[in-house]
Amino acid sequence: MSSYVNNIRVAVLLFPLLSALFSLPYAIYQYRKYGSISLWKTFMVFSFIFYLMCAYFMVILPLPADRTILIPSAQHPQLHPLSFLDSFTMADLRSLASFSGVIAFLRRPDVYTVYFNVLLTVPFGLYMRYLFHRKWWQTLIVGFCLSLFFEISQLSGLFGIYEHPYRLFDVDDLITNTTGAILGFWVSIPLCHFLPDLREVDERSIVRGSVHTSFTRRLIAFAIDLVVTAAVLWAWRTFIAGGSTWRYDTLAGLLVSTGVAFMLIPCITRGQTIGHMVLRLRVVRPDGDSATCLSYIARYGLLFWVFLLLPVWVSALYPTQGITVRMWVDEYAVGADTVEAILSSVYITWFVTIALRAVISAFKHPFVMLNGVMTDTRVMSEAQVERLRAARNAQSLADELAENDLGASSVDDAFDTSFDSVYSDELDSEIDEVRAEDE
Repeated sequence: MSSYVNNIRVAVLLFPLLSALFSLPYAIYQYRKYGSISLWKTFMVFSFIFYLMCAYFMVILPLPADRTILIPSAQHPQLHPLSFLDSFTMADLRSLASFSGVIAFLRRPDVYTVYFNVLLTVPFGLYMRYLFHRKWWQTLIVGFCLSLFFEISQLSGLFGIYEHPYRLFDVDDLITNTTGAILGFWVSIPLCHFLPDLREVDERSIVRGSVHTSFTRRLIAFAIDLVVTAAVLWAWRTFIAGGSTWRYDTLAGLLVSTGVAFMLIPCITRGQTIGHMVLRLRVVRPDGDSATCLSYIARYGLLFWVFLLLPVWVSALYPTQGITVRMWVDEYAVGADTVEAILSSVYITWFVTIALRAVISAFKHPFVMLNGVMTDTRVMSEAQVERLRAARNAQSLADELAENDLGASSVDDAFDTSFDSVYSDELDSEIDEVRAEDE
């Protein structure tokens, strides 16, 4: 039992690293498909990852210290199905008549290995039905493939890391693991009645994504755009600037890279940076209407060229010996340390306000930056833009109906009235034709 506990402990230690690697792809997938991230579904997905880690470590750990080690008992696969039944005798079965005999029977290594192998994949069957909505026969096939992957890991010496197999390939493990998966599938049927329906969870995520664009979604897009900016900056320094020692090389490189990533690309794509395209965001007007190229340039020019690159501007243009400021009869020397302290206080205050507005945005308040207010632009999801445009078009149509005094209380009533009118005209024309033929 202690070996099982140690394997779980290893999984607990490695899970934060693995979950960090999966977090960004998972977030991008969820935002692209549903528009928002459900905490419950996220918990289920990462608990599934943790379960797979624990299950795999149960199979491959402990690892031998020597990769050339030869374990004779593991060199020949066990291919006789249900061979564990051969070890049972009539005496063993008669001992099951008493409770103490049952306990002693279950504690036998050849017995608890079997039911542990069954229990190992019971959660897998539950996840297959609840999280992935698979059918029983699909769970059977995938459960068998998972067990086969485990056994091949053992047979191949962890896919060639070890020169010889260090654990036994056993066909009984394929049977018991597959049985556990299908058992978990059937057990999950009553259990799912007490858990939230993930289809409804996804639908609510889609609705949230069309109403509110979260700060984390924008932050991930911004991080992707910073990677693009770094790539453009590298290309500028490598292929264009070369070995130049021009005083303003750093400033020029940053101006070009941010200009390409945040201004040129949105002008080409009508409001989308690379990060926005990945996360399905767009820079638009507050009502969802398209913005102009000048708006994109002004929005990100204020953010980068004026504000974020201000220290670089100061470093490039500020006199190295400082300046002297005269106030009335006194003179004050303003050196680099003073400028650095002023800029540091400004950026610390800005980061604090960003953090506060990010917390507020978690309660469905729009996250709006000052450069967006000044340029009358917003970053919204494509679903939110479509919803705003549809609402605006519906309102425009309703206003037009009201101005024309069509006598309709709603857009649907207007269509019904129009249809009835057309149908009545067609009927009158048919009656006139019949009368003309009779005459």
